[in-house]
Amino acid sequence: DHDGKADTARLTRGDNGAYVLEIARGAAPKAPVRIDLGRHAPDYMVPARNGGVVATSCGKGEDAKTEPCPRKSVQITRGDLLVGTAEASESVFIWDGQTFRRDWLSD
Repeated sequence: DHDGKADTARLTRGDNGAYVLEIARGAAPKAPVRIDLGRHAPDYMVPARNGGVVATSCGKGEDAKTEPCPRKSVQITRGDLLVGTAEASESVFIWDGQTFRRDWLSD
């Protein structure tokens, strides 16, 4: 969350068998955020090496045209968590001051 305290992320399995991303912020290590990732585990979880404005998948026109695009781009900061699969799906988890928001960068 860019407060200067180390955060940790780990992948676990929930009671229903789904994969859960658990992020423990350095500022609140005893209150991890748990995010359901579904039935398939990601192939990688890495901190972003570079920052900058990046188009989201809906901003690139990749999502269904029936729903409005909530964010056409996002500001990625070095260290934000990138999660993806070999088939080139990638998302980023960005701390919004309250929780980690997931934005899809490719689908």
